Amino acid sequence: MYRELNRSELLFFSPADNSLAGHIRIRFRPIRLCKQVGVSIWLFLKGKSLISDHGLEQLNIHAGPGGVLYIRKLPIPVIVTCHHTYWQQYTQIRSQFWKRIFLPLERRTYRLADRIICDCEATKQVLIERYALPADKMTVIHCAVDTVRFHCLNLEKKPHTLLYVGRIATRKGIDFLIRSIPLVLQALPAARLLVGGKGEELAKMKALVRKLGVEQSVTFLGFVPDEELNRLYNEAECVVVPSVFEGFGITVIEALAAGTRVVGTDVDGIRETLESREQGRLVPYGDLPALANAIVAELREPKRAGELRPEYRVELFRERYQELFD
Repeated sequence: MYRELNRSELLFFSPADNSLAGHIRIRFRPIRLCKQVGVSIWLFLKGKSLISDHGLEQLNIHAGPGGVLYIRKLPIPVIVTCHHTYWQQYTQIRSQFWKRIFLPLERRTYRLADRIICDCEATKQVLIERYALPADKMTVIHCAVDTVRFHCLNLEKKPHTLLYVGRIATRKGIDFLIRSIPLVLQALPAARLLVGGKGEELAKMKALVRKLGVEQSVTFLGFVPDEELNRLYNEAECVVVPSVFEGFGITVIEALAAGTRVVGTDVDGIRETLESREQGRLVPYGDLPALANAIVAELREPKRAGELRPEYRVELFRERYQELFD
């Protein structure tokens, strides 16, 4: 959210407690129970007073599953960032079919917006085809990576090492990856998978590893601090992003910035990032032999990823975002 005192000054409103400069914590009891719906109710009730109290001249809302629903027109320009849609989520994850109940409010959010930013072309097409929104209202600005944090260190690669980084959850396809490991080991017995991250499926995935008898080949790292993540990307011969679907897939470009190729699923949010074979390989989600074969091919002939495209670098990302607010 912008404040008119200074065009470069930003205010951030969220229910989190942090030390981010310009952050204002939202204290609204329904958020404890309703999470993002609670934030949406807060915005509906408090939007106009926020504009007045803080001198806001523009508002940027992050929408989509887990995001804010904007259902009351405000007297300042509102830009809505769509990371992915409820339609994408409920059609691609069967257990989340119930989330279709949010579609009418989500459509209203995008129709009320003065401008919409999409993370990728696939999400833009969904908004055009499924939500009947005009293409000229939308701008695609890909997520970006800070190449100061994620970059090639010229470290020696650890032979036959795979890396997964992300939430340990069904949507992220971690079970798909683990189930492919026995096939990988048939071809490359020395292959090793490092799993970085935490999540609700962690205990279940550890049990799956034991059931498959691959405990010696799979290591769970837990939460990986930022200062260690770039080293892991650099040391791995291949990073695997096996998601059921993604709004974008930030792990992909972090790995590519470190010079490490990626095997990813051929789904929205990953497909357009890995369209060049210089960056890695795409496989159909759920096809275990295809995933195992792609991993084996990368480990047998490891090589550096091609140069990260400019649109995935934070410098261009900032320029394009700034253009929308100027």
